[in-house]
Amino acid sequence: MKVSDKGGLSVYGMGRFPVTLYKEQWLKLLNMSDEIRAFIAENEARLKAKD
Repeated sequence: MKVSDKGGLSVYGMGRFPVTLYKEQWLKLLNMSDEIRAFIAENEARLKAKD
């Protein structure tokens, strides 16, 4: 993780490029974690996994 030049939080290791969001966006995403997990469980058959 690092703070980007524009003040966002960049997370590395998720893919080819870092995922960069602003603080409030990360907090909103983290607060949605239960909903995201439920969505993944409900759509397991349609979602692909990257090895």
